[in-house]
Amino acid sequence: MNFFVHLLAAMVCFCLSTGAVAETTAEEALQVLENEWAEAFYRLPARQQTEKFNALLPRIREFKARYPQRAEPLILEAVVLCTLAASDWGFSSLSRINEARALLIASIDFDPRAMHATAYITLGNLYHRLPGWPISFGDDKLALQYLEAAHRMFPDSLDSNYFLGDFWLHEDEYDKALPYLEKAELAPVRATQRLSDEKLKEELKVALTAARQRKSPHTDFFSDLLPDIDN
Repeated sequence: MNFFVHLLAAMVCFCLSTGAVAETTAEEALQVLENEWAEAFYRLPARQQTEKFNALLPRIREFKARYPQRAEPLILEAVVLCTLAASDWGFSSLSRINEARALLIASIDFDPRAMHATAYITLGNLYHRLPGWPISFGDDKLALQYLEAAHRMFPDSLDSNYFLGDFWLHEDEYDKALPYLEKAELAPVRATQRLSDEKLKEELKVALTAARQRKSPHTDFFSDLLPDIDN
């Protein structure tokens, strides 16, 4: 999702076919799939995103079957399902998001720190952005618990600070939001996640201005992943 997350990197020089993924190490294969998702999410229009995400899913599931005890393929599948739900919003979208939630929760049992706590960050954002019962499973208390758990594990990371600050910003708790957003500003752009970190830094500037001016933000990074279905 890092869902979300959280979230991903610059292109590497691998052939992106299924056969090529099979010949790489688990870490290299994961990086290839992460990079393809990031390129699609950040650079393609919605129609092309849908096609790309649908093509990625069977390859991620093949990777998951090959490494059934790893958290990362569960997280990556969940992130792709969420972004697919947003790019092709329809009757199946909520079921995709429910499936994503189950995958993220399952990933925590394998490794709660995987991908810099992306499972926690993505779950926190899902619970915060989605409406509650009977439409969906939105729950601000659970959202905060997940986001704070991610921050406890990675107190200096860009993602954990940005998204916890973003939570408080959207609650109009500007004094609570600002310290996390300012700490996120200090976090470096990671070489392995340059594309996603640079995009997040752009959103961070907007969030910082909103917090300092005590105004609701005009843009919302996570709304690109989930449409507003309250209206």
